[in-house]
Amino acid sequence: MSKIRELPPLVADQIAAGEVVERPASVAKELVENALDAGARRIWVTLETLAEGSAPPSITVDDDGAGMDRTDLELSIRRHSTSKIAAFEDLARLSTLGFRGEALASIAAVSRLTLESRDHGSALGYRLVVEGGGIRERGPVSRAVGTRVSSEDLFQAVPPRLKALRSVAAEVSLIREVVGALAVIRPEVAVVLVQNGDTLFATPGDGHLRAAVAAVFGADRADKALSVSGSALGGAIEVTGLILPPDQARGNRSAQVLGVNGRLVRNFGLRLAVEQAYGPLLAERRYPQFFLGVKLDPADVDPNAHPTKAEVRFTHERAVQGVVRQAVAEALRTAPAFSLPIESEGQHGGRAAEPYGLVQADWLTIDTKAPAERPVLHEELASLVPIAQWALRYIIAQGPDVLYVIDQHAAQERVFYDQLRTSTTDSRYSQPLLEPLRVRLTPREEALFHRAEAALTSAGFRIRADGAGTMVIEEVPALLVDTADLRLADQVLASLEAGEAGEHPVSWALDHRLATAACKAAVKANRPLSHLEMADLLRAMAATENPRACPHGRPVILALTLDGVDHHFGRR
Repeated sequence: MSKIRELPPLVADQIAAGEVVERPASVAKELVENALDAGARRIWVTLETLAEGSAPPSITVDDDGAGMDRTDLELSIRRHSTSKIAAFEDLARLSTLGFRGEALASIAAVSRLTLESRDHGSALGYRLVVEGGGIRERGPVSRAVGTRVSSEDLFQAVPPRLKALRSVAAEVSLIREVVGALAVIRPEVAVVLVQNGDTLFATPGDGHLRAAVAAVFGADRADKALSVSGSALGGAIEVTGLILPPDQARGNRSAQVLGVNGRLVRNFGLRLAVEQAYGPLLAERRYPQFFLGVKLDPADVDPNAHPTKAEVRFTHERAVQGVVRQAVAEALRTAPAFSLPIESEGQHGGRAAEPYGLVQADWLTIDTKAPAERPVLHEELASLVPIAQWALRYIIAQGPDVLYVIDQHAAQERVFYDQLRTSTTDSRYSQPLLEPLRVRLTPREEALFHRAEAALTSAGFRIRADGAGTMVIEEVPALLVDTADLRLADQVLASLEAGEAGEHPVSWALDHRLATAACKAAVKANRPLSHLEMADLLRAMAATENPRACPHGRPVILALTLDGVDHHFGRR
């Protein structure tokens, strides 16, 4: 008797559905994407949940899109039935979110699915109820043009999958996250999310990204967000969107939305490019918030790299990453130097006041208009007047309608770091290795080495190829001399792969060493500063590129506005 048998169709469908339908949020994503592909201008997502610990939420997605007639509706639930492609060549230029014809069939295999739809050419709509992979009910229905799909009793027939789900509240949170991200990626479409009759969010659908972000993620984020815009290759690659300033970084990546040609995606390279652009403005284990969209020729994107279509690959991966990194870096240069709000009651945690008084300034000894040695980049800092030193750690300074509290150590770290980076004698000084480091190269790496050799030399390296597929590292930047081992070799090889040694792993290692050197040299806490020293430090900060944070990402300045103080004391 044969040991190999063909699986029953329903079992095969339930197994295959696991690739597409991971949890309720997957259902919501697939149904909303179908509505977007149908040209919907308004999408309503309704969740019905019972008590905690009960079944997963039922999900209904209603849209005003093109709709389907009876024939198309019955075809839509069959596996690999799609209106998006007809031949293999169509995969090369996909402009739709769905294309494999798996979504409805997969959802129907693991839930009770009800579909209603009507197209423009029909007087009535048509209704199907699908359960266990088969049609249980069918018939006409009176409804507006568009489609309504409801998924209930998800995973009831697949107990292991049901047990693996989180709490109802957690699953609803994931649905809100994915539907909210889709609404932000497509701000021209109005998206409404409702749970048990309560509206969780509603985007206006006016095409304005900031308005969509305000509706989904809150007006405070939208107000603080910086606009991003950039392009390359004659406009063939474009990036637009919003990012939050560095002081709004979070301890997780939950507020990171990335779209490619209107598709919500995950892409490690693009996320890394954004985080590289922030660089030392981010503290360790803090992550930026961003809402970015990338547009490029569909022929240069492969959306078929993941079963859920969440991950994509690019033909010109490095070029796309470079555009994103540069556009975000440009936007960060427009960030206000100071955006931290005044602390409200209760934020001090009941800690007793420090046993230090204020060191009052002698106004007659300070010339706040004295010229800085380096060009002033931040006039608001150059014009500050130091008032006092507090707790031998902070400088209190006054500006127009703003009082600033400045961490003296973090401020001087930033000053020294910027000076080291721009000083060729400090940051590019090379030192010979006692024993040259030999690194075996693949043929591809050897070709990359010859392209990147000049960039590595300008970074302070002396490296030669010995003609036998080996790279010999003879001199390194002085700051890296004690890391001349396999880690250093890995950094150089990674820079060859990136193709731009000056902006990749070798420079990251240099930046880390420069930050450490700046930290050791900077004035420490508990050291009194004269009034002249405080004024000099403020002027030096005005010449730094990014005075908001020290090289390790810690904030430098807290700004207390007069309006904020008045509000705190009930004067306004």
